[in-house]
Formats: sequence, structure tokens, C-alpha cells
Amino acid sequence: MKHIYRSLIFTLILALCFGVFAVAAQEIAADAVTVVEQEEATLTDVLGREVTFNAPAASAVIAGKKTGTIVELPFMFESGRTSVITGRGGQDKGKFMSLLDIQTPELEDGSVETVAAMKPDVIFLKSYTREDAGIAFEETGIPVIYLSLESPADYVVDVAAVGKVFGEEERAAEILAYYAEIEERVAKIAAGVETKKKVLLLQFAEADGAYALKIAPANWFQTSMVEDAGGDPVWKADAENTNKWMDVNFEQIAAYDPDVLLIVNYFDDPKANVAMLKEDEAWKELRAVKDGEIYPFGKDTLSWDSAGPRRGLGLLWTVKTLYPELSEDIDLEAEMQKFYSWFGLEPDVIEAELISAYLAE
Repeated sequence: MKHIYRSLIFTLILALCFGVFAVAAQEIAADAVTVVEQEEATLTDVLGREVTFNAPAASAVIAGKKTGTIVELPFMFESGRTSVITGRGGQDKGKFMSLLDIQTPELEDGSVETVAAMKPDVIFLKSYTREDAGIAFEETGIPVIYLSLESPADYVVDVAAVGKVFGEEERAAEILAYYAEIEERVAKIAAGVETKKKVLLLQFAEADGAYALKIAPANWFQTSMVEDAGGDPVWKADAENTNKWMDVNFEQIAAYDPDVLLIVNYFDDPKANVAMLKEDEAWKELRAVKDGEIYPFGKDTLSWDSAGPRRGLGLLWTVKTLYPELSEDIDLEAEMQKFYSWFGLEPDVIEAELISAYLAE
């Protein structure tokens, strides 16, 4: 079954929804109407749900809760920057998204009613929000596709799904090949490690003038990233039965006696956190601190350790930090150029806005 989709219709719906009809109407010329031939397509999303939709989708909305780790993936596809509506906040307050040439308005009201009124071809939601939010979106009758990005296996499913939605299967294959090449390089380096370093990755979280340090669940990316890079995540056994960051006190940190400490901060500068910890009298007694083996985790506008598209950068950074003598051929600035080009960013923008943030003292 084939459908003819006129992109002008969706543009006008968006203009009405976002209160910019008058401006949009003036800017839409008669020759701007494009006709996209669509066919009914089916895919199986990361939750194992079979979803039927019209492809290639000319309109998509990322909505619901906990979208931070999935919101960027569609913008690695050329169609994403012209077809996807989403919020642009997040941990960096939208700084990264502001660099992209996104040609759709920002989603300010992600309620079921507002999204349904837009009549997009598909809705993308975070996989683990189905029970508390996703069902309501499914009941609109608009095809809902869940994305996860929480494991390498999920990446394969999710990237392929987004590629099929936009009719960009070839680009999806190229993106997956990009990640596979990084994984292969890191695996070769890790295979050459004779003695694994004991690694402790901690999230530095601040609230009300105080700070807490947290360890990641055993089955999260932070743990597997350390393992894949040839490290021994010393906290793993204590985090087997949790699905959220767990507080850890200084006594436990000292008992772990790690060779290397990696400090993550999602909302502030981990470099400043490391500098502070290195001046703490108790922390000065830790072997990793004495040996100068405490590092702020790689970050530009966003941290590289979380379950999002930057996981390739995070893996490269981790193995180079743990085993620099085995990773001399990894040029992180060149890797940043390669990665951010997927989003359509020019080299000078990547240098000025992202590499400079990564290198900043």
C-alpha cells in the first residue's frame, strides 16, 4: 500500500501547534511543497514489539520521559534534522542541540494530547517508560517505536530501527560499522593488557551545598565500558542488584583500593571535582591519588560515559586513560571530528565548541 505525503500539511500543523502560523505561512512558497511517496513498513523495536508505519517517515516526535539518552540518535540521520520534533534541554541545557542545523521547532509541550494533534508518522519513546507513560501514546493510534541505547546489542536494534523509519538503512549500516570499528580497536588493545588495572568510576553529585559519590549498576554502560577497555570495575559485585546509581562512602572507596579513579559529573565540570578531591586530606592517602591516577571522565558539553551516541568516544577515552602506552594511535581530537560529523557539524564548529570544551582547564 502506497501513500502520498505532502510535507506542507505537517508544516502547517506544526505552525498551528507552536503558534507561528502567520510567520510559517509567509515563508512557505507554492514550490516548497514536496511529495514523498511512502510505503507501509514494519519493524521490530527494542522491546520486541512489531510496529507498522508509513516509510520513509516525514515527521517524528521524541516525547515522554527520560529521553536524554535517545534524543540525539535521530539527528545522526540527515532526515532527523528536517523531520524530528523534540525538546532541547537536558544535562547541558540544550547547548549541543543548539549547534545542529535543526529545521523544526522545539517541542515545548510533550503531552499526549499535543503530540497526537501534530499527527506525526511515528513517535519515539524511551524503552523503560512504556508502563508509566508509553501506553497512553500508543493509544493515540500513532505508531510508537521505543529506543533504548542501554547496551551494545540495543544500539544495533535502535540504529537499524531509526534508519528504517527514515528510509536511511544504508546510513544506519554505516553508523553501526563506525561503532563496531571502535569496539574492535579497543578489544585488540584490551587483549594486550597483561595485568588489568582496578578501576573505580564514581559519579560526583552535588545538592544543597553538599556532594555525594555514587557507583553505577553492574549491568550499566559505565561498568561494561571499563571492562571492555581492559579494566576491572572493582565496584561491580556491590552493584549487582540495583538499577540506579548507589551512594558509596569514603570508607568503601578506600576499601576498594583502586589503581585508577574516574570521576563523572553530568551537570558540572568534573575537572573541578578532581582538583577538589586531590586537595582533600583523606583523599590524598588513597593510592590512586598518590600515584596521580585520578581523572575527570571525558566530557565536552555532555559526558562520554552515559548510554547515548557518545559511547564510542567514551570507550576510546577509557582505554587511552587506563593504558596510554598501548593506545598511542588513538587521537581523541580526530575521533571527535569524526563522531560529530555524523550530526552534520563542520570541523571549525567542532573545534570551537566541542574540542575546546573537552580540552578546557
